[in-house]
Amino acid sequence: MSTVTKDPTAQQAAGNAQGLTPQQKIEGLQEIVKQVGNAMLTSRSPDGKLASRAMHPATTEGLVFSFYQNSDSGKTDDIESDPNVNVSFIDPKTGDWVSVSGKAVINKDQSKIKRHWSQTLQAWFDDKKDGVHTGKEDDPRVCLLDVHPEEIRYFATSGRLAFLKDVAKATFSGGVASPGQLVIVTNDEIQLASKVHKQQT
Repeated sequence: MSTVTKDPTAQQAAGNAQGLTPQQKIEGLQEIVKQVGNAMLTSRSPDGKLASRAMHPATTEGLVFSFYQNSDSGKTDDIESDPNVNVSFIDPKTGDWVSVSGKAVINKDQSKIKRHWSQTLQAWFDDKKDGVHTGKEDDPRVCLLDVHPEEIRYFATSGRLAFLKDVAKATFSGGVASPGQLVIVTNDEIQLASKVHKQQT
């Protein structure tokens, strides 16, 4: 399911991932995302500037990264102006990282909002005391920002000890640290994961 590319980084990743099934690649991705937790979401504002902010995904079902947000926030303007975004995760202990490139949409599906809602989220929505904007799950400002990936790249190390040993070795030898492997989840593989998820729900 790989696509031909002149990108040397992508070519190297394709070589690294030989022998890995799409499911194994996705499991490696999910392990890093679960371990790291918080992500940085980068979008482009209407005036063209890039802006990043910390977000915690409510769910990654079907490889769609969903985040709760207030529809009145500046992120909504960003997405309406330019839906292209990046979601990134990094584990400073191991050097593992994930970069998700895709398009974002505002999702107001009440069933999905309620399914993943937790009371702690109310801290991000003020109660305007008008009986409507209560900060609860049925508040009309509560929505999900769904990021539909077009390509996912991640770097997986073999653990913190291996990471430190490799960096130390490279420091003394003059080489380049490469304590793990770069893996690319292609658009075809993402679409396959989405279809499998839909069949299971």
